[in-house]
Amino acid sequence: MRIALVSDTHIAARARAFTANWHIAARLIEAERPDLIIHLGDITVDGAGDPAEHGQALEAMQALSAPRLAVPGNHDLGDNPPHPGAHVASAVTPARLAAWAAAFGPDHWVTELAGFRLIGLNAQLFGTGLDAEAAQFDWLVATLAAARDPVGLFLHKPLFRDRPGDDEVHVRYVPAGPRARLIGLLAGVDLRFVISGHAHQARRLMIGDVEHLWMPSTAFIIPDHIQERIGEKRVGWAMLTLEGGRHRLDFRHPVALPENDLLDHDDAYPAVRALRRSARP
Repeated sequence: MRIALVSDTHIAARARAFTANWHIAARLIEAERPDLIIHLGDITVDGAGDPAEHGQALEAMQALSAPRLAVPGNHDLGDNPPHPGAHVASAVTPARLAAWAAAFGPDHWVTELAGFRLIGLNAQLFGTGLDAEAAQFDWLVATLAAARDPVGLFLHKPLFRDRPGDDEVHVRYVPAGPRARLIGLLAGVDLRFVISGHAHQARRLMIGDVEHLWMPSTAFIIPDHIQERIGEKRVGWAMLTLEGGRHRLDFRHPVALPENDLLDHDDAYPAVRALRRSARP
Protein backbone atom coordinates (compact mmCIF):
# COMPACT_ATOMS: atom_id res chain seq x y z
CA MET A 1 0.00 0.00 0.00
CA ARG A 2 1.48 3.32 -1.14
CA ILE A 3 -0.05 6.57 0.11
CA ALA A 4 0.96 9.97 -1.27
CA LEU A 5 0.98 12.59 1.49
CA VAL A 6 0.53 16.22 0.49
CA SER A 7 0.06 19.29 2.64
CA ASP A 8 -0.28 23.05 2.57
CA THR A 9 -1.02 23.32 -1.14
CA HIS A 10 -2.61 26.78 -0.64
CA ILE A 11 -4.60 26.57 -3.86
CA ALA A 12 -6.71 29.46 -5.17
CA ALA A 13 -7.21 31.05 -8.56
CA ARG A 14 -5.49 34.23 -7.32
CA ALA A 15 -2.47 32.31 -5.94
CA ARG A 16 -0.91 31.68 -9.33
CA ALA A 17 2.51 30.38 -8.28
CA PHE A 18 1.15 28.12 -5.52
CA THR A 19 -1.46 26.62 -7.81
CA ALA A 20 1.15 26.14 -10.55
CA ASN A 21 3.30 24.27 -8.03
CA TRP A 22 0.37 22.02 -7.24
CA HIS A 23 -0.10 21.11 -10.90
CA ILE A 24 3.59 20.18 -11.16
CA ALA A 25 3.40 18.11 -7.97
CA ALA A 26 0.17 16.44 -9.08
CA ARG A 27 1.71 15.30 -12.37
CA LEU A 28 4.68 13.81 -10.57
CA ILE A 29 2.49 12.13 -7.95
CA GLU A 30 0.19 10.72 -10.60
CA ALA A 31 3.17 9.20 -12.39
CA GLU A 32 3.95 7.19 -9.22
CA ARG A 33 0.42 5.71 -9.20
CA PRO A 34 -0.24 5.76 -5.43
CA ASP A 35 -3.13 3.77 -4.01
CA LEU A 36 -4.41 6.68 -1.92
CA ILE A 37 -3.86 10.43 -1.44
CA ILE A 38 -4.05 11.99 2.04
CA HIS A 39 -4.04 15.78 2.29
CA LEU A 40 -2.87 17.16 5.63
CA GLY A 41 -4.71 20.48 5.36
CA ASP A 42 -4.43 24.06 4.15
CA ILE A 43 -5.72 22.88 0.82
CA THR A 44 -6.80 26.47 0.10
CA VAL A 45 -5.32 29.95 0.48
CA ASP A 46 -8.33 31.11 2.52
CA GLY A 47 -11.24 28.75 2.16
CA ALA A 48 -12.30 29.75 5.67
CA GLY A 49 -12.97 33.30 4.48
CA ASP A 50 -13.96 32.51 0.90
CA PRO A 51 -15.63 29.12 0.41
CA ALA A 52 -15.40 29.63 -3.37
CA GLU A 53 -11.78 28.52 -2.98
CA HIS A 54 -13.05 25.07 -1.96
CA GLY A 55 -14.33 24.59 -5.49
CA GLN A 56 -11.11 25.90 -7.01
CA ALA A 57 -9.08 23.45 -4.92
CA LEU A 58 -11.38 20.54 -5.73
CA GLU A 59 -11.02 21.25 -9.43
CA ALA A 60 -7.22 21.25 -9.10
CA MET A 61 -7.35 17.97 -7.17
CA GLN A 62 -9.04 16.24 -10.12
CA ALA A 63 -5.55 15.80 -11.58
CA LEU A 64 -5.17 12.84 -9.22
CA SER A 65 -6.96 9.61 -10.04
CA ALA A 66 -6.42 7.79 -6.71
CA PRO A 67 -9.02 8.02 -3.90
CA ARG A 68 -8.49 10.98 -1.56
CA LEU A 69 -8.88 11.69 2.14
CA ALA A 70 -8.24 15.04 3.82
CA VAL A 71 -8.15 16.79 7.17
CA PRO A 72 -8.70 20.55 7.41
CA GLY A 73 -6.11 23.21 8.14
CA ASN A 74 -6.40 26.68 9.59
CA HIS A 75 -6.63 28.32 6.15
CA ASP A 76 -9.48 25.97 5.21
CA LEU A 77 -11.52 26.19 8.39
CA GLY A 78 -10.22 28.83 10.81
CA ASP A 79 -7.90 28.41 13.75
CA ASN A 80 -8.09 27.31 17.36
CA PRO A 81 -6.87 29.32 20.38
CA PRO A 82 -3.30 28.40 21.41
CA HIS A 83 -4.37 28.67 25.06
CA PRO A 84 -7.70 29.11 26.84
CA GLY A 85 -9.17 32.57 26.32
CA ALA A 86 -6.75 33.57 23.56
CA HIS A 87 -8.17 35.79 20.80
CA VAL A 88 -8.48 34.12 17.40
CA ALA A 89 -8.79 36.40 14.38
CA SER A 90 -10.35 33.70 12.17
CA ALA A 91 -12.15 31.21 14.39
CA VAL A 92 -13.69 27.84 13.60
CA THR A 93 -17.49 28.07 13.43
CA PRO A 94 -20.30 25.58 12.78
CA ALA A 95 -20.93 27.26 9.41
CA ARG A 96 -17.31 26.78 8.39
CA LEU A 97 -17.40 23.16 9.50
CA ALA A 98 -20.46 22.62 7.34
CA ALA A 99 -18.80 24.29 4.34
CA TRP A 100 -15.75 22.04 4.70
CA ALA A 101 -17.90 18.90 4.93
CA ALA A 102 -19.91 19.90 1.86
CA ALA A 103 -16.74 20.32 -0.19
CA PHE A 104 -14.27 17.77 1.15
CA GLY A 105 -16.24 15.30 3.25
CA PRO A 106 -15.79 14.38 6.94
CA ASP A 107 -13.27 16.39 8.95
CA HIS A 108 -12.28 13.24 10.87
CA TRP A 109 -12.26 9.65 9.65
CA VAL A 110 -10.89 6.14 10.07
CA THR A 111 -9.90 3.55 7.48
CA GLU A 112 -8.34 0.10 7.67
CA LEU A 113 -5.54 -0.44 5.16
CA ALA A 114 -2.63 -2.87 4.85
CA GLY A 115 -2.90 -4.02 8.46
CA PHE A 116 -3.09 -0.50 9.91
CA ARG A 117 -5.91 1.53 11.40
CA LEU A 118 -5.43 5.03 9.95
CA ILE A 119 -7.16 7.89 11.78
CA GLY A 120 -7.61 11.45 10.58
CA LEU A 121 -8.45 14.21 13.07
CA ASN A 122 -9.56 17.82 12.81
CA ALA A 123 -6.78 19.57 14.76
CA GLN A 124 -8.53 22.93 14.34
CA LEU A 125 -11.20 21.88 16.84
CA PHE A 126 -8.84 21.34 19.77
CA GLY A 127 -9.41 23.93 22.46
CA THR A 128 -12.35 25.61 20.74
CA GLY A 129 -14.99 24.37 23.19
CA LEU A 130 -17.36 23.72 20.31
CA ASP A 131 -19.78 20.80 20.45
CA ALA A 132 -17.88 19.39 17.48
CA GLU A 133 -14.71 19.13 19.58
CA ALA A 134 -16.48 17.04 22.23
CA ALA A 135 -18.09 14.91 19.52
CA GLN A 136 -14.72 14.25 17.89
CA PHE A 137 -13.20 13.15 21.21
CA ASP A 138 -16.16 10.84 21.85
CA TRP A 139 -15.74 9.36 18.37
CA LEU A 140 -12.00 8.93 18.93
CA VAL A 141 -12.52 7.06 22.21
CA ALA A 142 -14.79 4.58 20.43
CA THR A 143 -12.48 4.33 17.41
CA LEU A 144 -9.41 3.60 19.52
CA ALA A 145 -11.30 1.09 21.66
CA ALA A 146 -11.94 -0.93 18.51
CA ALA A 147 -8.30 -0.78 17.33
CA ARG A 148 -6.60 -4.15 17.10
CA ASP A 149 -4.01 -3.27 14.47
CA PRO A 150 -1.16 -0.73 14.57
CA VAL A 151 -2.44 2.86 14.43
CA GLY A 152 -1.33 5.82 12.33
CA LEU A 153 -2.59 9.33 13.07
CA PHE A 154 -3.01 12.20 10.60
CA LEU A 155 -3.78 15.83 11.51
CA HIS A 156 -2.84 19.31 10.34
CA LYS A 157 -0.87 20.56 13.34
CA PRO A 158 2.08 18.79 14.96
CA LEU A 159 1.32 17.67 18.50
CA PHE A 160 4.41 19.43 19.90
CA ARG A 161 7.83 20.79 18.98
CA ASP A 162 10.21 18.26 20.58
CA ARG A 163 8.41 16.19 23.25
CA PRO A 164 4.92 15.63 24.68
CA GLY A 165 5.60 17.74 27.78
CA ASP A 166 6.68 20.87 25.88
CA ASP A 167 5.18 23.97 27.51
CA GLU A 168 5.70 26.33 24.55
CA VAL A 169 2.44 28.09 23.64
CA HIS A 170 2.34 28.47 19.88
CA VAL A 171 -0.29 28.31 17.14
CA ARG A 172 1.99 25.84 15.36
CA TYR A 173 1.09 23.01 17.77
CA VAL A 174 -1.98 21.35 19.28
CA PRO A 175 -2.86 23.27 22.49
CA ALA A 176 -1.50 21.73 25.70
CA GLY A 177 -4.79 20.70 27.34
CA PRO A 178 -6.32 18.83 24.39
CA ARG A 179 -2.87 17.47 23.50
CA ALA A 180 -2.51 15.85 26.92
CA ARG A 181 -5.93 14.27 26.60
CA LEU A 182 -5.17 13.04 23.08
CA ILE A 183 -1.82 11.55 24.09
CA GLY A 184 -3.49 9.82 27.03
CA LEU A 185 -6.00 8.18 24.72
CA LEU A 186 -3.31 7.11 22.26
CA ALA A 187 -1.28 5.49 25.04
CA GLY A 188 -3.72 2.59 24.98
CA VAL A 189 -3.04 1.55 21.37
CA ASP A 190 -0.11 0.44 19.23
CA LEU A 191 0.61 3.89 17.80
CA ARG A 192 3.31 3.77 15.12
CA PHE A 193 3.32 7.25 13.58
CA VAL A 194 1.81 10.74 13.74
CA ILE A 195 1.87 12.71 10.48
CA SER A 196 1.13 16.43 10.31
CA GLY A 197 1.55 19.48 8.08
CA HIS A 198 1.22 23.18 8.91
CA ALA A 199 4.88 23.98 9.65
CA HIS A 200 6.04 24.05 5.99
CA GLN A 201 9.05 22.01 7.06
CA ALA A 202 10.03 18.37 6.59
CA ARG A 203 11.01 16.63 9.80
CA ARG A 204 11.42 13.19 11.40
CA LEU A 205 11.29 12.86 15.19
CA MET A 206 11.26 9.61 17.18
CA ILE A 207 9.56 9.71 20.60
CA GLY A 208 9.83 6.23 22.08
CA ASP A 209 8.46 3.85 19.45
CA VAL A 210 6.41 6.54 17.69
CA GLU A 211 7.66 8.40 14.62
CA HIS A 212 6.44 12.00 14.31
CA LEU A 213 6.63 13.21 10.72
CA TRP A 214 6.12 16.77 9.47
CA MET A 215 5.12 17.19 5.84
CA PRO A 216 6.50 20.03 3.73
CA SER A 217 4.30 22.33 1.69
CA THR A 218 4.00 21.94 -2.06
CA ALA A 219 3.46 25.71 -2.32
CA PHE A 220 6.14 27.73 -0.52
CA ILE A 221 8.71 28.01 2.24
CA ILE A 222 8.72 30.56 5.05
CA PRO A 223 12.05 32.38 5.52
CA ASP A 224 14.02 31.94 8.73
CA HIS A 225 13.62 35.50 10.01
CA ILE A 226 9.85 34.95 10.11
CA GLN A 227 9.75 31.32 11.22
CA GLU A 228 12.37 29.38 13.15
CA ARG A 229 14.06 26.53 11.33
CA ILE A 230 13.25 23.23 13.06
CA GLY A 231 13.25 20.79 10.15
CA GLU A 232 14.17 21.09 6.49
CA LYS A 233 12.72 24.04 4.59
CA ARG A 234 12.03 22.71 1.12
CA VAL A 235 8.86 22.29 -0.90
CA GLY A 236 7.67 18.78 -1.66
CA TRP A 237 5.54 15.90 -0.45
CA ALA A 238 6.06 12.31 0.78
CA MET A 239 5.22 8.71 -0.04
CA LEU A 240 4.13 6.46 2.83
CA THR A 241 4.46 2.70 2.29
CA LEU A 242 2.58 0.27 4.53
CA GLU A 243 3.57 -3.37 4.27
CA GLY A 244 3.81 -6.33 6.62
CA GLY A 245 2.82 -4.30 9.69
CA ARG A 246 5.59 -1.79 9.04
CA HIS A 247 5.68 1.73 7.63
CA ARG A 248 8.26 3.65 5.64
CA LEU A 249 8.11 7.30 4.62
CA ASP A 250 10.15 8.81 1.81
CA PHE A 251 10.19 12.57 1.26
CA ARG A 252 10.03 13.90 -2.29
CA HIS A 253 11.78 17.21 -3.08
CA PRO A 254 11.88 17.28 -6.90
CA VAL A 255 14.01 19.88 -8.65
CA ALA A 256 11.06 20.58 -10.95
CA LEU A 257 9.10 22.12 -8.07
CA PRO A 258 9.96 25.83 -7.58
CA GLU A 259 11.06 26.83 -4.05
CA ASN A 260 8.65 29.75 -3.71
CA ASP A 261 9.34 32.22 -0.90
CA LEU A 262 6.18 33.35 0.90
CA LEU A 263 7.34 36.99 0.86
CA ASP A 264 7.27 37.07 -2.92
CA HIS A 265 3.58 36.20 -3.20
CA ASP A 266 1.31 38.91 -1.89
CA ASP A 267 -1.22 37.96 -4.58
CA ALA A 268 -2.10 35.12 -2.20
CA TYR A 269 -1.46 36.83 1.13
CA PRO A 270 -1.45 40.66 0.97
CA ALA A 271 -0.32 40.82 4.62
CA VAL A 272 3.19 39.73 3.59
CA ARG A 273 3.77 43.17 2.06
CA ALA A 274 4.44 44.55 5.53
CA LEU A 275 6.75 41.65 6.32
CA ARG A 276 8.62 42.20 3.09
CA ARG A 277 9.12 45.90 3.84
CA SER A 278 10.48 45.12 7.29
CA ALA A 279 12.74 42.35 5.99
CA ARG A 280 14.10 44.22 2.99
CA PRO A 281 14.61 47.90 3.85
